[in-house]
Amino acid sequence: MSFNIYAQEFKAGVNIGLSTSQVSGDRLSGFHKAGIIIGGFVNRDINRNLAFQLEMIFIQKGSSNTNLDNLNFTDIASIHLDYIEVPLLMIYKQSESVELEVGMHSSALINGYYHDIYGELENQTGFNNFDIGALIGMSYKINNKLSLNTRLTNSIIPIAEHASGQTYRFNKGKYNTGLNFTLKYQL
Repeated sequence: MSFNIYAQEFKAGVNIGLSTSQVSGDRLSGFHKAGIIIGGFVNRDINRNLAFQLEMIFIQKGSSNTNLDNLNFTDIASIHLDYIEVPLLMIYKQSESVELEVGMHSSALINGYYHDIYGELENQTGFNNFDIGALIGMSYKINNKLSLNTRLTNSIIPIAEHASGQTYRFNKGKYNTGLNFTLKYQL
């Protein structure tokens, strides 16, 4: 009997970075909420130009109002969301230094709350425990071990209902949108 082990086919690494996000449907606009991203990844080449990657990351999302001077005491000043996220990616190696990625993510909510100018709001709609979304991104390899990644993500299902409870066509509630910047180190 012989056993063949191909452990070198899989590559692993860590990533750390910054998340900028907004929540559509909250009447706050712009990517004003900053958060951290930290986690790891495992990938495997399918062929010379394609790879599959699985990640597990802690990511902070939400939204923030930059115009706090004009808020009433019942207005939302910020939304804070902490997730454990599992992105599944297909990576196209365009060149030696540029990789394009597309995929989906599934996220489990760890913590989520609304703030007004005085503290946490309790009379708002609750957040869904899960978020499913799509993503697209690009990586630039600095060397064989280090790369810079930028990624745009958007929820496919709502993360919460509108405060009024109303829906219209594809607008079923509040959705996460994120613009992420990470530094990836392959072990």
